Amino acid sequence: MTLDDHFFNRPLCKASLDYCIGWIFFILGYCFIISIVLANPVKIDYGPNKKIVEGILILGGCFLVTIFARCMCYKKRQDEEYLLSDNNEIRFYTEE
Repeated sequence: MTLDDHFFNRPLCKASLDYCIGWIFFILGYCFIISIVLANPVKIDYGPNKKIVEGILILGGCFLVTIFARCMCYKKRQDEEYLLSDNNEIRFYTEE
């Protein structure tokens, strides 16, 4: 599966732990980015275009949170067979 398939052709919501963690990170990350930029706890001077700079910072932060949250849902394909599989069978690695 390519990254293009993963980001654009996969479902947005699925009943799995990876998707649940991704959605929680997505929502909390958005809330954190927006509240930190608007509260400005380190008293950064945004200049005369305060609203525009805040908007750019919020959009940039939310974009990064979106990418990280989607990557949390990414599941790698298992290429190797492990000694103990999901159903407790013992499998040995064989070359084909």
